[in-house]
Amino acid sequence: MYLPNISKDRYETDPTHHRRYSSRNMFTGAVWFYLQYIILVICSGIKFFFVKDPQRAVVRQALLAMRIVEGQGAHLTFEGMNKYPAERGPYVFACNHMGALEVNALPGLIASRIPMTFVVKDSLLKTPFFGKVLRRLGAIPVRRCHPGEDLMQVIRVGEEKLSKGISVILFPEGTRQNVFSPRRFNSLAIKLALKAEVQIVPVALKTDFWGTGKLIKDFGALNRDSRVNIAFGDPILPSGRGKLEQQMIVDFISNHLREWGSPVDAA
Repeated sequence: MYLPNISKDRYETDPTHHRRYSSRNMFTGAVWFYLQYIILVICSGIKFFFVKDPQRAVVRQALLAMRIVEGQGAHLTFEGMNKYPAERGPYVFACNHMGALEVNALPGLIASRIPMTFVVKDSLLKTPFFGKVLRRLGAIPVRRCHPGEDLMQVIRVGEEKLSKGISVILFPEGTRQNVFSPRRFNSLAIKLALKAEVQIVPVALKTDFWGTGKLIKDFGALNRDSRVNIAFGDPILPSGRGKLEQQMIVDFISNHLREWGSPVDAA
């Protein structure tokens, strides 16, 4: 079975496989896509009851999710994946947040190099199957109703994870946004990196191929004209109050999104 090869610094959809899968018209369309995705989530959730190495399992889950997306005609380009070697970590990953695709692909890309976990809404830990995956990965829950409590939770638990060599993925915007706004991109990732004295890796994400649904967020339209791009920046060691490093991260994300044709609000 064909699976994406993410062992190198850059991955781009193989046009041969891309044509083969996307040309099967009877197996394209949102209904078929989401049927495959639901089956993947259920199977992965069951397997996570038994696997000994959840990090390895999440890599395979990400590869299968990427294969399903490519099967719908998506063109994926990931770059900078060798910028976070395990021997120099752990890291805090600061990412913009556009859709469900990065939640499925990004953890696998990172876990293929270094152990990781991420910050999620506490309600996600209660979802069938997917919640099991998050719990096995030691995801850090936040409630989003008391920002001060969330900050203390992320700093306390995040520092503990990092001290054990586990990197932490953060989406400082909090919720999915089609338009990147530097004003919404808070400094939580910087605060955690400063407290734990680790490097922070900026990550730019353009994943609007898999749209956000009106009734159920994870079930939106497929925008087949939109390419999928993920770019990792060079690790940054913040100092002082981290204002300069925060601006560097925002600039990295903003510049890549503009280059990819995605809108960015004025700062």
